[in-house]
Amino acid sequence: MENGSNTHKRRKVRKGTQSCWECKRRKTRCTFATSQNSVCDGCKSRRTRCIGQEYEDEAAQECVVAADRPACEEFSISGMSRHGDGHNNMKKAACNIRPKCDTSASAAVGPRLDIENTDFHGISRALILEWPSKSDLDLILCAQVGISALLHGLICRPYAELFRGDIPSAQDVLQPPHEGLHPVLVARKLLLLATFLQSIPTSAVDGLNEMSADYRVVMSSVFKAATRLVTTNEELITTLEGIECVMMESMFLNNAGNLRRAWLANRRAMNMAQIMGLHIDATSSAVIVLEKDTHDRIDPKYMWFRLVVSDRYLSLMLGLPQGVMESSFAEPNMLEGCTPLERMERMESVAASLVLQRSSQERIDLASTYKIDKMMRDAAALMPPQWWLVDTKLTAISDDSSRVLEESVRLTAQFAHHHLLVQLHLPYILLPSSRELSYDYSKMVAANSSREVLVRFIAYRSSSSTPAYCRGIDFISFIASTALCLAHMQTVSGPQARDVGTMFNTFQSLQHQRLSDRGLLERTLEVMEMMAFESNDLVAGKIVSILRPLLDIESNSLKGGCYHITVSTENLTESEVVSNVGDGVSRVRIQIPHFGTIQIEYCPPSMGEAGPGSWISTTADSSLSVLNEPRFITRGDDETRPHSQAVPSFPKVTGALDSNRTSMNSGVLTNSRENHLLPVPSPDLDDWVLQGVDIALFNSLTAGDFEFAL
Repeated sequence: MENGSNTHKRRKVRKGTQSCWECKRRKTRCTFATSQNSVCDGCKSRRTRCIGQEYEDEAAQECVVAADRPACEEFSISGMSRHGDGHNNMKKAACNIRPKCDTSASAAVGPRLDIENTDFHGISRALILEWPSKSDLDLILCAQVGISALLHGLICRPYAELFRGDIPSAQDVLQPPHEGLHPVLVARKLLLLATFLQSIPTSAVDGLNEMSADYRVVMSSVFKAATRLVTTNEELITTLEGIECVMMESMFLNNAGNLRRAWLANRRAMNMAQIMGLHIDATSSAVIVLEKDTHDRIDPKYMWFRLVVSDRYLSLMLGLPQGVMESSFAEPNMLEGCTPLERMERMESVAASLVLQRSSQERIDLASTYKIDKMMRDAAALMPPQWWLVDTKLTAISDDSSRVLEESVRLTAQFAHHHLLVQLHLPYILLPSSRELSYDYSKMVAANSSREVLVRFIAYRSSSSTPAYCRGIDFISFIASTALCLAHMQTVSGPQARDVGTMFNTFQSLQHQRLSDRGLLERTLEVMEMMAFESNDLVAGKIVSILRPLLDIESNSLKGGCYHITVSTENLTESEVVSNVGDGVSRVRIQIPHFGTIQIEYCPPSMGEAGPGSWISTTADSSLSVLNEPRFITRGDDETRPHSQAVPSFPKVTGALDSNRTSMNSGVLTNSRENHLLPVPSPDLDDWVLQGVDIALFNSLTAGDFEFAL
């Protein structure tokens, strides 16, 4: 071990004390590779100074900083723009934060703590430069954004403690960072600011016109600074606050609609949490924190649970494998001290894990499905009946931060519950009841749960005071809309639905709810169109481009139209949308990159002998195409254009689209953004707008690999 300093006296220590200060603080064993080594194995790996307890710890550190610190290169910050090309300058600044090499014998051990602290100081300075001016911050804080938006998906402590405690205001949370603050803590403030800006409703945007830069540019700038300099630096995220920052990065990307990068970020946080031992019941005293106050908002056990929940949600949405299958947080001894809502969340997290396991093996497994379904019913029974009602008084609670946060948690839990039921029973929705009457149960559950999702989506998006912004709700509603639409198309298919006097099956009783469900679907479409028009929202626009023709087909099938649905793994570059005047949409072909194509095509009775309701094997020569995303006009393009034309309707012509250019010829709208099938490194939306949610949806719908007629 190193001597603390020649100018400081030795301390008296207990006989047999051999561990250094760093190992003592971490409560780890102090070991040496060889007896000749002066630095223990732990300090080598941590790249910290190894100082024995016979010397004063703080005095030794002060002496090191004063006498031994090598000069470090200063980096230029002149000309660094906070908003313009700030991320490029930030990258250059970060590259220049390098200590000069120390060629002394003591430096051979590795970088020392004081050198790392000098690096941290430079990173902190670079991050603080991204913080907006006081005048800009005052304008930002005037926006009507509740504290629940900042805490959404990041609650790492028991709900009971959170709701009965004092919840800080946005003004308290977004206090400017001060000089000397650790870069992880500065990054946390920047990520909170980015999340706050992301949650600003459209109605409050006009109040930000006086800012020195567009608020979206500020949002992107602070997010990029925090992620480039901190959350992607493995040396900086080895604390609870570091993992929290990566969780915030994942939540920001999730809210932005970038689910794949959110999944990657959350998986990165999970890996670091496992390294720190959070998955094996780590206690608060055994993990590293930068501030004592961190223990007040983060319980390591709850943080691990939140990471697992997020991983399983994103894996379900994207059709990707889950990170861990263990669910120790749902064992009986762990559930004893939980509130009913927390027990429900933990039980449903186990159910989500089982759904993911089933999806990786055999989706059509009734025994497994019923087992998970029973688990979901038991979990739902933990909450009182009136808890499940849709709250239509969101505006009335907007002034009570604790009540708003509680409502946000309740609404999120309801969405998660019904979405998980849809995911569980989705593979059965297109299977014929003639194969197995038990399929009707799954079809009804999928339809009912989809309806519950849409009721909440409309209430959520129609409120002027939503508890928290979450892009995942839009994706969940897209899946629910597709499932409910296909369910009603099936109820009017088959000979039972058309021949008077024949026996009806249970699933066809859904026809009595067709009008109210149709109203929900049409209202959902209107909300998505409004989102696409007001915010130039690509995700909402893509959902509109799929949902509108599905509604046209559902309407036509009610009038007796016969449709064939075929699925193929083949991919073609041609695209076409076909509509016949008088008959509505005759063919919708949706190509899913890296997966294949699903086609819904109008089939007059004279075209085939199979007839409505029949089931035939998959054909190998199915023709394929793609439904491209529409190109929306922005506010500056045409302020006088009617709202009904903001989202283009489906063309009344047939033709192949040139995938290498953007055009509006013959009324066919294409967007070259679709040609990029792989994600690009941007915090904004990837070019593939639906992020793989459509892959997971159609993977579930086509579990049986068949072709059938509606």
